[in-house]
Amino acid sequence: MTRLGRVCGLETEYGVTSVYISSDSGSPEARSEARSESRSEARAGNRSEAHAEEPPLSVEEAVKKIFASTERAVRVPHGFLSNGARLYIDIGAHPEYAGPECLDLEDVVAQDLAGDAIIQDLVDIANAKLLNRGMRIHALKTNADSWGNSFGCHENYQYGANTPISIPSFVSFLAARQILCGSGCIDEDGRYCFSARARYITETASADPTHHKAFINTKEEPHADASLWRRLHVTCADSAMLPVTVALRTFLADRFLSLLEGSAAGDFIVLDDPVAAVKTWNYEPNARMRGQRGEAAVEVSCPELMRQSLDLFPADDDEFGLRDVAERGLAALSEGNLAAVSSELDWSLKYQLISHVAAGETDFGGARARRADLVFHDLSKQYGLRERLLTSGNVKSMVDGSTISLAKTVPPANTRAALRGKVVEACDLAGRRASIGWAYVRLDQPPTPQIDLLNPLESESAEVTQLLEKIENLPNVQNK
Repeated sequence: MTRLGRVCGLETEYGVTSVYISSDSGSPEARSEARSESRSEARAGNRSEAHAEEPPLSVEEAVKKIFASTERAVRVPHGFLSNGARLYIDIGAHPEYAGPECLDLEDVVAQDLAGDAIIQDLVDIANAKLLNRGMRIHALKTNADSWGNSFGCHENYQYGANTPISIPSFVSFLAARQILCGSGCIDEDGRYCFSARARYITETASADPTHHKAFINTKEEPHADASLWRRLHVTCADSAMLPVTVALRTFLADRFLSLLEGSAAGDFIVLDDPVAAVKTWNYEPNARMRGQRGEAAVEVSCPELMRQSLDLFPADDDEFGLRDVAERGLAALSEGNLAAVSSELDWSLKYQLISHVAAGETDFGGARARRADLVFHDLSKQYGLRERLLTSGNVKSMVDGSTISLAKTVPPANTRAALRGKVVEACDLAGRRASIGWAYVRLDQPPTPQIDLLNPLESESAEVTQLLEKIENLPNVQNK
């Protein structure tokens, strides 16, 4: 196991669309492709609704269909699952999976993929019911939609309340990491860039992530004992399809935070304008941006800044060779060899895919390239690409299918997610209602005192054990 220096949890928002699958004039696949391509053209700038077939279901209707098969608990705020995660509908009708607290890197990856699988399971159930209506829903782990809305992955990193963290240093690091760990994107002009969300970042930090797109959310919500813990809420990351990208993104942030906690990053370059840097590097990673190293003014490229952080990392357990992946990814950026790490990093694989599909087109703005962009993010085993690539060995896997299946129902064993998950499972079996939060559990039927879970590293609790015994001895009732 690759142990992290802190508890970490990922939140992923998903895009949803629907398509027609039957037509007198063609096969289901042809009709679906025609609709997807016309929508892609609209996204490229052709906003004429007369030429873009509308989906059969609105986003709100499609999301409602997805969640119709779930228990009531996950259709309202604080809908927690037996694996310790939270599943709900976020602002803008986005299904969101907020994974449980993880202390091991393998759990971070397994839970991220488990979230994808849980969402797709619900989509499959909904689609079975929609088949006779000639329509199908697709869930997309993408980072923006046709109307210019940005969504993706938020990361949560716990650290000590009395530990000083240099936000300027960390944000500068994030600006470079955004490119290395981006999902790849085709912009409105058909140009390829490395990060879908970099284009939307407007601030270094903000307390309002809904209206301000920043690297970091500064709102104080530790979800723990505030005298002991803080939660660093990183809001800029691209959602990733490839397991190694997910792992690398977390590994780099965790190790860099350890440097900051230990005051070992004192001479790290701080960018003068991280927002301008990430937008520039998104197209030209070797562009030189201004910064400060101590009292000295310097200029630095994205690969140079990220290599500086890697050089500061101590030699430690890196059984997956993530540091080597980072080095090869940075070399690919420096040399402009965008397909060099296509088995590991999202932006590289997507570039290789789109380059193949768009062969003969003058740029990536055409319908074929844009449709390939969307298919890359499709969670479906039938219509998406990831499952086939993993099975064929063209994409490196970090956890196997059985581990992902287990993570759908079983929480990490070494964080408080284990306690939360056990209470959820017990209440499900007994048909009892409970109020569950990140930092508390409370049985509501019959009412019992709240049990606080203020230490994210706490995986055992005498109070929770007593509550579980009480629930087990209650008569089963219908949860209404």
